[in-house]
Amino acid sequence: MDLKLRLAYLSVLLLLTASDVVAQRKDTTRFPINDRRGDGFTLPSRNPFDLRDTSLIKKKIEYDPRTRQYYVLEKIGKTYYRKPAALSFDEFWKISARESEAAYFKKRADALTALNKKTSRPPYRVYDNLFDRIFGVGTNGLKVDIRPNGEVNVMAGYQGQNVNNPTLPERARRNGGFDFDMNLKLNVNASIGDKLKFPINYNTLSNLGFDNQLKLDYKGMDDEIIKTLEAGNITFQSRSTLIPSAQNLFGAKAKLQFGKVFITGAIANQRSIRQSVALQGGAATQNFNKKLDDYEENRHFLLGEYFKNNYNKAMSNLPVIQSQVQLQRIEVWVTNRTGATTDARDVVGLMDLGESRPYNTNIRSLSSSEFTNNGNNDL
Repeated sequence: MDLKLRLAYLSVLLLLTASDVVAQRKDTTRFPINDRRGDGFTLPSRNPFDLRDTSLIKKKIEYDPRTRQYYVLEKIGKTYYRKPAALSFDEFWKISARESEAAYFKKRADALTALNKKTSRPPYRVYDNLFDRIFGVGTNGLKVDIRPNGEVNVMAGYQGQNVNNPTLPERARRNGGFDFDMNLKLNVNASIGDKLKFPINYNTLSNLGFDNQLKLDYKGMDDEIIKTLEAGNITFQSRSTLIPSAQNLFGAKAKLQFGKVFITGAIANQRSIRQSVALQGGAATQNFNKKLDDYEENRHFLLGEYFKNNYNKAMSNLPVIQSQVQLQRIEVWVTNRTGATTDARDVVGLMDLGESRPYNTNIRSLSSSEFTNNGNNDL
């Protein structure tokens, strides 16, 4: 009887101990963390919430040539943290091939994702040596020097008059208005560093336009590609006769160097006109070059009936002009627009002058030549 009681007491004690062990093993977290039931090479943890192994655990794989097996070892110091796992040659390389394949396709997927992803603009950063390189640094560092000089004259007033004329209405006897005028004279010498300069000269009372200068001048170092960079009022000097030099230009000009090759280019608007005047016998003569193809309907007028009939034939094989006529001398009369009475002469234009077949039937033809000549008719 005592033996039965002892066995019953022992069974109850074992049952209570087992229930305590089960209660201790139960995980009460929301996302349970389970320990892996194998080595880290064969069964790696895929749960991102699991805690990773600490760096104190040293993992390595060793090959034993005697047994021809691979052993997965996990140690803390010199003590085994887990029991070593043995893998055959085929099992090890099968697992290695599967991981290499997964890593390859993951790398390709990441590459496609990076290509389809919108690239982000890198943050803009400005370094101190960037300004030093662009503008040049003197002995005292980067220097900005601006020296303005000039004056502004403003004249304001009122101008009116009162005319005591009884024949005018009362409102017309008094009139007036404000008189306002402003003149500006400005001279600025500005520079940034040793390379960039801004010479500015502006005067509203200047009679000549080229007296007003507005220019940006940049000069590079000997080892730079950009030698000079000009904007505003520039000049273009050319050593070639094909492209002549030009003065009083407004635009941009750059001079570049690539090795031993120098390139100079300009984009500008020419504000000046080149003319030559010759004085002979107390009169001024000036030569004009007029091309035969410089013709526009209803604006330029032909000198004779012959030129009208042979214009298309002469211009059919450009740039070679097929014409048998060469004008040696022509007089140009300027219209009197100023009303001057001295050194003035009257001009009468006759349509059939020099024509062998005049339009007016009252004019008698004296020649059958198709060329224009004063003796072709009796006009």
